[in-house]
Amino acid sequence: MSAPIVVRVGRLITHVVKSARCLSVVVIAMTLSLTAAPLCANASGSKSISEWVTCGGTTDQTTGAMAAFAAARNNAFTLVVDCAVHLHSGLAIDRGIFIDNGTTVQFTSAGKFYVDNMFHPAFVIANSNDISLIDWNLEWDGSVPVNPDFGGYEFQGQFVAESGTIQPSHAFNDIVLTNWLAANRGIKFNEAQGTVKSIWVGGVNAAAVFFITGDSHDLTISGMNLSVPSTAGGNDFMPMAFSTSANWNSNQTVTAKTPATSQYAAVPQWITFSGIELDGTLMGWQGNLQDSTIENVTSRRYGDLQDAGGGTVGGIGKWFPPPHLVYLINYASGVGLDNNNIHISNVNDQGYRTGVARDKGGTDSISGYANSLKLGCTDCSVVNYISRRPDGFMDVLSSSGLTLNSVFAAFDSQFVNNLYPAGIRFPSSGYSNVAFKGVTLVDTAASTIQGPIGNATSSTNASIDFSNFQIYMTKWSGPNLPLPTIWGESNDIALNFTMYSQLVNVAYLQNGALNLTVTSTPTTVNHGAATTLKWNATDATDCNASGAWSGSVGTGGSRSITLAAVGGYDFTFNCQNSSNAASTTLRVFAD
Repeated sequence: MSAPIVVRVGRLITHVVKSARCLSVVVIAMTLSLTAAPLCANASGSKSISEWVTCGGTTDQTTGAMAAFAAARNNAFTLVVDCAVHLHSGLAIDRGIFIDNGTTVQFTSAGKFYVDNMFHPAFVIANSNDISLIDWNLEWDGSVPVNPDFGGYEFQGQFVAESGTIQPSHAFNDIVLTNWLAANRGIKFNEAQGTVKSIWVGGVNAAAVFFITGDSHDLTISGMNLSVPSTAGGNDFMPMAFSTSANWNSNQTVTAKTPATSQYAAVPQWITFSGIELDGTLMGWQGNLQDSTIENVTSRRYGDLQDAGGGTVGGIGKWFPPPHLVYLINYASGVGLDNNNIHISNVNDQGYRTGVARDKGGTDSISGYANSLKLGCTDCSVVNYISRRPDGFMDVLSSSGLTLNSVFAAFDSQFVNNLYPAGIRFPSSGYSNVAFKGVTLVDTAASTIQGPIGNATSSTNASIDFSNFQIYMTKWSGPNLPLPTIWGESNDIALNFTMYSQLVNVAYLQNGALNLTVTSTPTTVNHGAATTLKWNATDATDCNASGAWSGSVGTGGSRSITLAAVGGYDFTFNCQNSSNAASTTLRVFAD
């Protein structure tokens, strides 16, 4: 069975892949993504994994599975997993399965993998291409201790004692992955000028079930279910589902002085993750990508690293990074390996939280929170994204040409101890052409004292746009109003707030230096009763009213207006100065 066609319309980059199996055409664009049927069937037929492994038992079948995957490479046949297969590796860094070029693995309804990889991958895709992983069903049966010192790792059947906090991950990187790249991808690691290994991307990334690295491209991962047992506690959640990272290009010599730039290295690209179901994860995706799609994703249970009692959240010393469903951060600045042309769509993060937030405030150190999305990229989009994580919705990292459209996020600012803006936060600088369109944020806390949108106070920001943006909270108990401070050139900010229990609506609009804030109290009245409008415009020369009222209203003031009949009343404010104009509308209902 071949990889599907992936079509995105807008940014016309055409990529054609031809193999012995079939022809796949990929057109990459900015916004729309759809998956079509394959152009052809696998001409070489299929083989059951039962030819290499014993099905259904509890004994480790890793050696046989390795042989099956190796036999299926280069489009030899579709490997069909049609029974339960146990792949035990634990701390054994050399028990991960490498998936090579031209491999198709498809599961039937009876197929299932059981894995327990501990800080080395269960499956590795390194500088490999033309791979299709279809309808997988995989259960992770490990457990991550809160102490990062595992005491060592296992290699070639022997336990290697070692202290520290990055084993067995570093041993996998320096021994297994480095040697595989040398033997299979023509990379010569010349250590005459010092130590040089596979590019190290941190101790947690290697804990992923799937470790995808380097110039890996034209991959389709579709219809995949990754889970933990239904009875698993938060200490039994898989550390990471998919890791994507930079690595050296094939067929070259690298030394200790070779720079990790796009001339010598690459990040995974042309990857489609489609129809992914996750249940029981700490991290979903983490790393770097280019020209790729993450679509049709459902995430159920999630949590942070914790002990069996739900304590020591984040691990001893909070060594485990705050986890997210999708966490894509640029590899390094100015080296040509930035995230770009990534499209995330149709995500349902159901937000079933196990455990508590890691940061408590006071004397407790601050390390971050497990919000759903953490993203920095160029020419990327997020469309139709739902998050119900109490931890919050999103950290926006340095980005250019990032658009979010049709987003709903519910969270609990009290769950994260009122320490963070739990809706959208801007922890970096240098934002340009970043747009939020059609976004709804709901803070379910009984009382909110931390505004849902963080500040972006770098003067280098440009063209940050909020439109059709609605925020709901039960009660605002903080000082002033929960309005963000957004600096930079050519920003256009339009936000609407509703505080249910206080019966207050707030409209906020920023266009350049012109700022307009309008409130209505109450938001719903009996017909014949009055609502009070208050407004204030800074850097405006004049304002006038339209809609349910009209005329000049000045740049600030208050007015009580009686709503005589049943219906909705739109009060529009139009303000201007010599450079900009701003207009916003509040709706008040009469019953």
